[in-house]
Amino acid sequence: MQNVGAIYPVMEIDLPTDDSGIEPELATALQMTGADVAQNTLGLSGAGVKVGIIDTGQDYDHPDLGGDGVARTNSPNFPSSRALTGYDFVGDAWTPGAVPVPDAYPDDCNGHGTHVSGIVGANGSIKGVAPGVTFGVYKVFGCGTSTASDVMIQAMEMAFADGMQVINMSIGAALQWPSYPTAAATKSLVDHGMVVVASAGNDGTIGLYASAAPAVGEKVISVASYDNIATNQSAFTVSADDHVVGYNAATGAPTPPFSGTFTLDRTGTPSSAADGCAAPAPGSLAGKVVLIRRGTCGFYQKAINAQNAGAAGVILYNNVAGQVLPSVAGSPAVTIPVVGITAADGALINARIAAGATTMTWTNQSVSIPNGSGGFISSFSSWGPSPDLSVKPDIGAPGGLIRSSVPIEQGATRSSAAPPMSSPHVAGAVALLLEAHPNTPPNAVRDILQNSADPHNFGPTVPIADAVHRQGAGMLDIPGAVLANSRMVPGKLSLGEVEGASVTQSFTISNNSDHDINYALGNTSAIATGPNTFSIGVLSAPSAVSFSANPLFVPAGGSASVDVTVTPNAGLANHSVFDGYIDVTPDDGSPDYSVPYAGFRGTISRSWRSPRRPTGSRGWRSRWGAACSSRTPAPRSA
Repeated sequence: MQNVGAIYPVMEIDLPTDDSGIEPELATALQMTGADVAQNTLGLSGAGVKVGIIDTGQDYDHPDLGGDGVARTNSPNFPSSRALTGYDFVGDAWTPGAVPVPDAYPDDCNGHGTHVSGIVGANGSIKGVAPGVTFGVYKVFGCGTSTASDVMIQAMEMAFADGMQVINMSIGAALQWPSYPTAAATKSLVDHGMVVVASAGNDGTIGLYASAAPAVGEKVISVASYDNIATNQSAFTVSADDHVVGYNAATGAPTPPFSGTFTLDRTGTPSSAADGCAAPAPGSLAGKVVLIRRGTCGFYQKAINAQNAGAAGVILYNNVAGQVLPSVAGSPAVTIPVVGITAADGALINARIAAGATTMTWTNQSVSIPNGSGGFISSFSSWGPSPDLSVKPDIGAPGGLIRSSVPIEQGATRSSAAPPMSSPHVAGAVALLLEAHPNTPPNAVRDILQNSADPHNFGPTVPIADAVHRQGAGMLDIPGAVLANSRMVPGKLSLGEVEGASVTQSFTISNNSDHDINYALGNTSAIATGPNTFSIGVLSAPSAVSFSANPLFVPAGGSASVDVTVTPNAGLANHSVFDGYIDVTPDDGSPDYSVPYAGFRGTISRSWRSPRRPTGSRGWRSRWGAACSSRTPAPRSA
């Protein structure tokens, strides 16, 4: 065993899941990151850049991804015009622990990888961030929802050998260290010329230090998720003016159709407390779609009662403001379409039924509606920092159920894929950046993106920047990164343990313009978190920040360094995490930049001996057990 550097368990890794049924609109997500400006004003598409998708495969027959639009199972039409290379490492029937049966056709029988691919670079009815890229497709799942870490590493190695410039992994194992193999391998990939982008994870309820591998890797771009500013819902229309009504399809019921007109009926009114709870007479709703108000009994009971009365479908409307996300799973099964709509839309339809004969028509239309939590970090997005106290995540982008491409067999663009979907936004952004600046070193890409990112507040009523160890440098700003004439290195300051009154680190500003610039330096405070790892307490505890020079003069084409001294708030308890943003404002009128920082108050070794760990937690063993070695194996292809 003398030549063995470390031994790690092979982790089983699940796809993220979410049953909300709400689909944030890809078009508004592109607005949030400036991808629309990069495409339409700067003329960028990612042309010439190769992006590897390590996921469930891709429906390369999909017309938005360069295919001919014909649905095929395990399609042999590979490689295609845009999916230039790739491999199925496991076979459709594979599950972790089984013997892989690989083949040459990485066709997607799950849907997640096609959804990710569309966000990166769809070009058709759906347009992604970088519609001109070409793909490498590396399928590491069967048709199920789990893969294994050793399979992921094989895919990383092949992507490197195939010359991918960027790889995206919207998957990962929570509560890992940078030394875990899927994270450690990425460092070698970046050092050998590839940009690696991965999801920070969707384990926001676990607590701090929950970042996933591979995103927790030292040189990976780890991406947090923001809620989109608008949501996209499928829609039906109502007579007599074809009024469009957005809906959420109920889980446990058949997928609503794209066509068909039905007479509407109702079993109550907007004042009914127990609408639909009593069984209507058999045959009384035959062939009709029935409107039923939420309340008293469960959604399943209302739906099965309507079905037993002969209904052809059910529209459930809320009894309070906001969306309703119904589930009608039960036995016997509900076999008719069931959808949920808002209270306001329910009242409108009820009034039309009361006024006379009314019909509804299923359509393939969709409707975009404002999202109240838009622009703020998603509740599911994983908290950092990394367990070695490095700043993680690194940056954020729109996530959640982004409406994008799915396999033709699943409806082509009717998404049910789950969060997080922020990572492919950044992978597409990297392609645009590399198209605009093709000689950018992979090790510099993350700094460039972080410098121009835009920190967002903690919430609509909390005028304080969200935590660095939750949103990283902030929302991705693609035009800002492409047009930047200055660079801060490093792009983030991981301050580590701070036992004394303060800590000092430095960064360098490079002025890539043709004129001298003075940079004014400042500090924006951010939400801190208290010492409890598993029950996160957020608080305002601003740090004091001073600089060795301010402003900092940097001549044209030159660079200069500055020391930054951060003094944590005196009232902050030991084992808390403090953070903020260093503001960098050039005097030439060009946009501001920022450098995020985060540190740990006290000595972390005492915190790790805390009795707070959950009993029998496999995640805890994975999280702390991986600390036994920090040796980094290189990919075999590197």
